[in-house]
Amino acid sequence: MRSRLRGHWRLVLLVIAMLLGSVVMVTRVVTDRPPAVDSAAEQFAIETPLAERPEVAWALDIGRLTDNTGEVLLSMPTTLDTYYGYGGILDAGDVVVAATAHPLAGGGDPSSGQAVGNVTLVGIDPADGSAIWRTRVGNISQCSQEVGPAVLSCWSGRRIVFVETASGKLLSELGTDFDLSGAQVVGDLVYASGSEGEARTPVLTSGTVTDISAHWRRTFTVDGEYPAAYAVPAAGAVIASARGDGDPQYNFAVFDLDTGAERFTFGGDSLQPVGDGMFLTSRGGRSGTVGTQDLLAADGSLIRAVPIPSYSAQWHPSSPSVPSPLFLGDGAYDPTNGDERWRSPALVKDEFSGRDTALAAVVGRTALVTSPESRTITGLDLESGAQRWQTPWQDAYWIRDGLTDGEYYVFGDYTGVHSIRARDGKIVWSLPLPEGADPREVRVSSAGGAMMVAWRNQFTVWR
Repeated sequence: MRSRLRGHWRLVLLVIAMLLGSVVMVTRVVTDRPPAVDSAAEQFAIETPLAERPEVAWALDIGRLTDNTGEVLLSMPTTLDTYYGYGGILDAGDVVVAATAHPLAGGGDPSSGQAVGNVTLVGIDPADGSAIWRTRVGNISQCSQEVGPAVLSCWSGRRIVFVETASGKLLSELGTDFDLSGAQVVGDLVYASGSEGEARTPVLTSGTVTDISAHWRRTFTVDGEYPAAYAVPAAGAVIASARGDGDPQYNFAVFDLDTGAERFTFGGDSLQPVGDGMFLTSRGGRSGTVGTQDLLAADGSLIRAVPIPSYSAQWHPSSPSVPSPLFLGDGAYDPTNGDERWRSPALVKDEFSGRDTALAAVVGRTALVTSPESRTITGLDLESGAQRWQTPWQDAYWIRDGLTDGEYYVFGDYTGVHSIRARDGKIVWSLPLPEGADPREVRVSSAGGAMMVAWRNQFTVWR
């Protein structure tokens, strides 16, 4: 069953990566013109009901993806020119996309990275795990983490390809005169970023899948080392950044996406778009402390300081039934203008690396937060911040990832996979971890409109 969509199109990107014995998952959700950090947007939300314990529908088998003996599953969508002994898949809703290649003789060892040859993208039927198309795309190093409506972009060096995810059709294969570092498709627009010349001057283009510079090509200037620029269509902006001299740690410049005019500059630790055209800045962070955070308007003017700042959770499962606020630190704010709606100490938790968000998911009328200290999961009312319920949970310190159907939140912890009802906090079912799995390496997310449990190179879809 298809994932529930908000807007014209939605894509969830899942990467499972194992480095030095730990697994990292990176996920992105993109619509035609998505907010960069928007708790109201549906993320990792599916239509398949999660009220009852699901059964295994299929397990990923590379033997069904390729007829070429010796090919391996690559870590889609990154490091597609090298095999590190682990793999990943990209969930495009109606199709799941994988990447395979044959390791090159003498190309190194997977533990430290083994070079691979030409890459083949494979479209997987989310109903049964079978391959429905295969498209050879040659040597590529990465595919987009922001993917437009049914179009995937992949690149390496000065070459970029665009593939239609529904059919696997190769839409175009283009060369560039600058070094590519990223690309995204938003509606019928393509934004490609990179650098040119010995100074590595940031370059950004706007165009189509057949001409990435059809609309314009611009360069951007920002002081510091390793400059880069990328488009943020949701905010109508371009963010350029470079490493500073230590104080500030980074220099940022924000430009208007349509005109190229500079809006404002900022020096600090980070700058990220949030809500409807606003920006969250951080400065003064050190080991064990977040530093200070400010919420800025589109022109860089100060809206407010965040009273109790924290590291933010951009990619939590979310399917609200009422307007959801923008969560920053211990506060909930209006995502359009930054007005404070309510605050709660339950929204933050103290970690070794500094104060972190405690927000685990937004489901229905409830924000679910975790407390490692009290070993509880708590439901807060989205509109008022009042506590609706509290459920004791021994492994509350390890709750991560997950998905929702708008009524239930499914998550993983040290003991297994569990489903909690958002309206009252009742645990309705649990699954054990995969046999022999390290809990630190197990991830739970959505794939093909259903639940996926992943561990190392094992991917199982449950319905």
